[in-house]
Amino acid sequence: MSKPVSSEQSLNYKWDVCLSNMVVQSTVGIGIGIISSAIMFRRAAWPVWGGLGFGLGKAYADCNAKLKTFPAVHQELQTVTNEEKK
Repeated sequence: MSKPVSSEQSLNYKWDVCLSNMVVQSTVGIGIGIISSAIMFRRAAWPVWGGLGFGLGKAYADCNAKLKTFPAVHQELQTVTNEEKK
């Protein structure tokens, strides 16, 4: 059986995932904005800012969903259902 993880370690891990997710998704958004700006919009700046906004918005939504989960309740429900199956 694995060692229990403190809530502080769990929260730190979630924030690390959120920040790395934000960097990756905003970079992808900027990249898509640059490509679309160069190909379709004659080097306008607004597709780059729009891509950055979409990337940051997606990262915020993912982080918000991840921080609002309750793994302890999920584990208790999972163990109850496993015991019922036996």
